[in-house]
Amino acid sequence: MTKVKNVELFTHPICSGCQEALAALRKLDKSGIIQLSVKSLGTAEGRKYADAEGITSVPTVRFDHYTEVLMGKSDLNKVLVMLESEISE
Repeated sequence: MTKVKNVELFTHPICSGCQEALAALRKLDKSGIIQLSVKSLGTAEGRKYADAEGITSVPTVRFDHYTEVLMGKSDLNKVLVMLESEISE
């Protein structure tokens, strides 16, 4: 059985793409595929953490040694396929 993957999603309240990414990743979180941690750059704490980690764009997803800025639906789909394929191996 594959270990649950810790996934970070960096968001901002005024980011339209962030809501779509958040909804998709929350589904995986609820199903037990991932453990989602949301970091909002709309808070001082979130901005400080993102700065320390070198995250400058939202939405950005990070897991293992992989980081992806989600520039559109295709990037989100690529990440979802990557995460879902690991549970079927």
